[in-house]
Amino acid sequence: TPSFADGSIAIADLDIDGGTDIGADIADSDLIIIDDGAGGTNRKSAVSRLKTYIGGGTLVQTGRTALSSNASSIDVNSCFSSTYDTYMIVIDKVEMTVDSQRISCRLRDSGGSVTSSNYRYAQRAFDDDSNALNFHANSPDSKFDLTNETDDSSNDAGLNGIMYVHRPHSANEQTRMNVFYSFIEPSDMRVGIGACTFENPESHTGIGFNISTGDMRAGASITVYGIAYT
Repeated sequence: TPSFADGSIAIADLDIDGGTDIGADIADSDLIIIDDGAGGTNRKSAVSRLKTYIGGGTLVQTGRTALSSNASSIDVNSCFSSTYDTYMIVIDKVEMTVDSQRISCRLRDSGGSVTSSNYRYAQRAFDDDSNALNFHANSPDSKFDLTNETDDSSNDAGLNGIMYVHRPHSANEQTRMNVFYSFIEPSDMRVGIGACTFENPESHTGIGFNISTGDMRAGASITVYGIAYT
């Protein structure tokens, strides 16, 4: 292994365009060389560090599940950790195969879906006829209901929305979920807002969405991002 004195190789003498291409997407574990403090001390760095350097409030994808075939649930495991306090979840194109069914979500841990009766929630939805609807659980339920009824069409885009999950990994605090969404009920367009707290302080590592009866169509996806504050 040749050894060169510091500063003995000029930048102009580095020839990387003749090297072998990585041949794959850049991964978090890939390494780059950086001059630490611009003082001549070269160190290695994982590419993942760039995510926290480029701007504050950066979204870092921590998990994603996209259905390639119809399924009764969409689960995203190991997407919550102590790395981030708050997570943003993108709910996209969750369409049903059976008409007039509820869509619900549950937190997950190493044992799978958390079904204990600790979900206390309140929601308000409005349809295109200016009718208001309430979905709530003033006595803790075993799930967080997001909709009351949904359309079974394969081309109406289904349920779409954004959910924020606060401190899911903390074993000493209640996990809070806040959601904004839209969906098609068999004859109406509906928009809703809601919030749910999991009343028992415990650590959660994932989240799942399911339908009361039937399946969710292929093409539905749930993507989870950790919010990195710098």
